Order: sequence, then C-alpha cells, then structure tokens
Amino acid sequence: MTKVSPHCNGGRFRGGLNFASMSRKWLIDNQGLFFMAPAMILFVVFVLYPIFYIFGASLYDWDGINEAAYVGIGNYIEMFTDDRAFSVAIRNSIYWTFLTIFPQMFLGFILASILTSGIPFQNIFRIIFFMPAIISPVVLGIIWQRIYAPFGGLLADIGFETGARFLVQPYLSDPKIAIFSTIFVNVWQWTGFSMLMYVAGLQGLPEEVLSAAEVDGASVRQRVQYIIWPMLRHVHLTLILLGVIGTLQTFALVYMLTKGGPNHATEMLPTYIFLKAFPLQSMGYASAVAVVLLVIALSASIFQVRVLGSRFTIGN
Repeated sequence: MTKVSPHCNGGRFRGGLNFASMSRKWLIDNQGLFFMAPAMILFVVFVLYPIFYIFGASLYDWDGINEAAYVGIGNYIEMFTDDRAFSVAIRNSIYWTFLTIFPQMFLGFILASILTSGIPFQNIFRIIFFMPAIISPVVLGIIWQRIYAPFGGLLADIGFETGARFLVQPYLSDPKIAIFSTIFVNVWQWTGFSMLMYVAGLQGLPEEVLSAAEVDGASVRQRVQYIIWPMLRHVHLTLILLGVIGTLQTFALVYMLTKGGPNHATEMLPTYIFLKAFPLQSMGYASAVAVVLLVIALSASIFQVRVLGSRFTIGN
C-alpha cells in the first residue's frame, strides 16, 4: 500500500492550497494598492524623480552637454551673495504677488457686485470682462507690446492727439516702470477671472441673511463690510492661493513682453531659470534656482494649509 504524505490531502498538495489562499487573501486585503499604483507610478516618475534629479544637478557646474564638475553648494552661495539678477527676480515676485492678487480681488469684487445687481445685459458684460483670461498670454503679450510702443502705439497716439504727453512713455524699456507695466497687463488679464469667482460667491449667499440686514436698516456699505465680504472668505482664500501659484508660474506673459529685461528689470524666477538653462547654458545654476523656487512654493503651500486652511469654509 502506498503511503500518503502528511503534506498531501487526497493526493493534492496542502502547502499549495495554503499559499494560494494566502495570496488571494493578500490581494483582497491590499486591492486598494492596485488602484493607487498608476497614480503613484506617475507621481514618482514625473514629480519625485525630477525633484531629486534637479537637486542633484544643482550641485554641479554643468552646461547640459559636457561633463559636469561638482561644486557642492557653490551655486547656492553665488546665488544668494553675488547674483543681482536673482535678487531682482525675488523682488519682482514680491511685487507681483501683492500688486496683482489684491487689485484683482478688489476690482473683481466691484465688477461682480455690479454684474449681479440686475443691470441690463449683465451676462454679456460678464463674458466681455472674462474674455482676457481665456486668451493665450502669447497673444496678449503681442497685443500689449503694440499698445505700449512709444512710437505708433495706442497709448502714445492718444497722448499725442490729446496733449496728454504723460501717456507717451517707454513702458517696457524703462527699468523703473517696466515691471509695473507688466503687472498692469496681468491685472487686466485676470480681473475677469476674479469677477467670475465673486459672481459665483455672491449668488451662493443666503438671501434671508441679506434681507434681514436690509430690514434692520443696515446701509449698503455696512452690508458689504460686515456681512457680504466676510461671508465670501472662501472666495478670498481661493483667489489668494491661485494668485500665489500663478506668481510662481509666471513665464509666458513676461517673456513675450520683455524677456525679463531691460537689464533683468522684469525678471521672474521662471524666466530666470529659462535664461540660465538655455541661452546661457548653465544647467547646474538653473537647477539651483529651480530648487529655491520649489522651496518657496512648498512654503507657500504649507502656509496656506496651516494658517488659512482651517478657516476655508463659509460656516467657520
């Protein structure tokens, strides 16, 4: 008589059954990982790997083609101690943040208040004011170059025809006013977007609260200051967040208008990275600037989440 192995049951391998059942149980318990895997792979390939690669490249003096020379933190030391263009780019980023976000919010709120008051053709006006936000920055840059041109430009022609000679200015070639001229174009472009956000916010406010305030005798200014504006806090915070992100990504408009000139007067961090990486072929230094930009972006995001995130709803 043939002996049956203690590891067999009716001629079948018991260990194989145990392994199959354990594998099936593991797959069931961890099935969420398989749904997350595509996103995780994309995140690693397109986010984590570039971050580590750029950080590694920032430690070298490299032109992107020839052999790199290790310089350690030399690029960072030069950047913070002996690079005027980088300092100007940081200054311009601060200008851009405060001189675009808050004017856009203020003007957008005024336009939204007017265009939700029931005036005739208000929907048409909303479309008109929003149109610049959907036009390519390249096209807008070309248009505003013609408007700003000191000879034959729209503003210059108006100045010559009306005697308002203060309109005849080298808007994009004067280092003292070039950054503010560029900022004005950005405000003009995105005010309509802020308006649309505030229109949505105003239309979502509870009518009973506004009616009660009106019955209690609150003036228009009091209703706006003490009721409407605080209740739109979620819109304010959203526009601030998007504005900071937009500032750190500003490239196309500045590049089309001035290419960061004259003499780096309108340089922004993205345009400076492009200048160093490609025209000047200093990939290592450009990578160091990119790392600094990443740190600034992460710091702004953490600030948004920690300081503003907990108060991001109307009800709070």
